[in-house]
Amino acid sequence: MSFVTVGGEASSRPTFFELVAADRLLPSLKAAITYSLSVYAQRRPSLLRLLDHEDELFFLISAWLHRGSLRASDASFAEGLYALRRVPAARRGAEEGAGGLSPQQRISTLALLTLVPYARAKLDGLHGRHAPQLRSLQALGLQPPPAPAARGADGLADGWRRLALRAFLRGYPCVVAVHEGSRFLYQLLYLLGRSPHYAPGLHLLGLTVARVDPRTQAARGRELAARRAARAARGASLAWPLRLARGAALRAGYAVADHTHNALILAVFAFKLLEWWYTSGEQALGERAALTPPPPPPPLAPAEGGIQLPDDAALCPLCRSERKNPALLAPTGYAFCYTCVHRHVSEAGACPVTLEPVKLEDIWRLYPGM
Repeated sequence: MSFVTVGGEASSRPTFFELVAADRLLPSLKAAITYSLSVYAQRRPSLLRLLDHEDELFFLISAWLHRGSLRASDASFAEGLYALRRVPAARRGAEEGAGGLSPQQRISTLALLTLVPYARAKLDGLHGRHAPQLRSLQALGLQPPPAPAARGADGLADGWRRLALRAFLRGYPCVVAVHEGSRFLYQLLYLLGRSPHYAPGLHLLGLTVARVDPRTQAARGRELAARRAARAARGASLAWPLRLARGAALRAGYAVADHTHNALILAVFAFKLLEWWYTSGEQALGERAALTPPPPPPPLAPAEGGIQLPDDAALCPLCRSERKNPALLAPTGYAFCYTCVHRHVSEAGACPVTLEPVKLEDIWRLYPGM
């Protein structure tokens, strides 16, 4: 199965939106597989081991899908679904059905389609585990602790590991920014018709993406049928029980190969439908009118020996001026200037209005909108 293209048959150049849709298909498939495993793992805890190695699992799945698609149609798995193929850039204007990718180009393409996303996922995970600690130290104006003095080979190796990790945490965001910026630039140039390459990886391999015309698709169908007929003929000399079993096994394998694409696309569609359904439900719950909170308890009454409250509630009871950096004494419910109440509580240890004992941690800063 392949999707109908929207660009017509007059041009072999795919539209920008076809390539974007194909580019986003595999991440959606990975999310669907991860979600399905997480649901089933609630009933079968043994599946949690697969979730712990989800990057490796999807690497194997994507390698299997891309390898089969490259052998059959010179395209990645997603490009094959959109009736696209990869061709050498030097032969862009040549006849569509003339030749295909060389074995070296298929191997390079497979490595680019599988190893690069896998390495990116592992590096993102490593950065996500260690970056929060570095950011918290930087927010406090602190520096990461220096490596301990190296003593022997183990101490020296540990010091180098810490230094490499620190350099990675600082440099990896820049590398990601350069990579994403180059992808955006290539996509923009492709959209404007200034470059035949949709992504820098295609440019690196000297390949472009083109549509599969009906003649090439028909030729592929005939070639596939001929290969299957030749494979079936090789078992004609077997005894009839073995020949029957072999034919049934071949037909079952062909059925799985022919409908795997359809099943995966349906799985992605079902995942996206469930994602939309639950997102809509959460938004609907969030838009419902929230229950009215109960009114706050009244503040404690002023004590006889305490200071008198000003007539204007916007004034600080201590300095009798408009409150600056307002703060609340939580146990008593009265608001003051932060500096005024902090100084008074530090000296007296009590609320200036009610004379109730309070501590410095009972002072709550107030911000606009609270």
